[in-house]
Amino acid sequence: MSNSGRSRVKKDRFYSPPAMRRYHQQQQQQQQQEEEEEEAMKLEEKKEELECLMSDTSVSMTNLDRFMKHTTPIVTAQHFPKTSLKGWRKDEDDFHPYFLLGDLWESFKEWSAYGVGVPLVLNEQDSVVQYYAPSLSAIQLYVDPSAPTMSVRRPGEDSDYESSRATSSDGSYEAGEAVVHGSRATKNIDSIAKSFNKLMIGDDFVGCDSDEGEIRNPPGLLIFEYFERTSPFQRPPLANTISDLETKFPELKTYRSCELTQSSWLSVAWYPIYRIPVGPSLQSVDTSFLTFHSLSTPLRSTDADWVHPNGSTAREVHEAQMPCRLSLPIFGLAVYKFKNSDWMKDGVHGNEKINSLVNSADNWLRKMDVHHPDYIFFKNH
Repeated sequence: MSNSGRSRVKKDRFYSPPAMRRYHQQQQQQQQQEEEEEEAMKLEEKKEELECLMSDTSVSMTNLDRFMKHTTPIVTAQHFPKTSLKGWRKDEDDFHPYFLLGDLWESFKEWSAYGVGVPLVLNEQDSVVQYYAPSLSAIQLYVDPSAPTMSVRRPGEDSDYESSRATSSDGSYEAGEAVVHGSRATKNIDSIAKSFNKLMIGDDFVGCDSDEGEIRNPPGLLIFEYFERTSPFQRPPLANTISDLETKFPELKTYRSCELTQSSWLSVAWYPIYRIPVGPSLQSVDTSFLTFHSLSTPLRSTDADWVHPNGSTAREVHEAQMPCRLSLPIFGLAVYKFKNSDWMKDGVHGNEKINSLVNSADNWLRKMDVHHPDYIFFKNH
């Protein structure tokens, strides 16, 4: 073959017929169009979300009401399969839904990354969306040790008891504290149901009307606790803290709310990060909050006499074409840089609500007999 022939073969080796070129061009155009449509859809969803937040400014609601509404965690509800309710078939409908702690932490992931938007009305006319970043402030998990199949080790009995304490006498921020008090074995539904029926109606912990200064032993065995002590400017988002704690205590994501006693609770610190729209003419809102949530749910309808302080336990949320979900309402508050004029309407009723929530948090911590660094800091400032 001549040199000219070999040259033509080499040139034609990567030759693409017109039909193939058109096909590739169409594929690229289609992919680009799909990417543009997806991006436009995301922008439209964000726009609708912002418009929805901005429209949530009913005159009947206070800014505090809006804050509590938008910072209340909502978790996917779980139900016991009927095959697990052997021996309880006559009362299958009496079992309440529950939630997994792992699903609760999952609900905080987006908030931890971007903040949660709270619509506020300032100066009775300016509508803004203030974003708050959540961080884990405190958590305590209690279980019922009387369940026959629940194997819980006491501190000191095994090497899995870990403690890292860093306290401060003046209540200022230092390092965090996590204490793992034991581990768990597999439990079955029958033993849990029987033990919780006895435990949840204990008269020594129902309500918040005890005498001033009286401390009562909370029901159940404390298996895990964590109290944040780092500065708000140095602490990680809630989802990050939980991820770190799970390496020491994997059960932090596998426990079910119905396995925890009424003593189990969570405290979340909310700090303002930015607002939309921005502008020098708009009033700044620099209030920070501590919210308190119960982590326990009654197992059966026969536990109806069990009442958490302020009647607060997980509540079912039903929406069209949505699976049943549970909300974890706020039963107590602590506030920092709080101005009644920004958050409450004029009148006695508004003051009563915030005072009731603050007193509920204070009563709860006294009953639990714990030192809560964030709460002490908020209270002293």
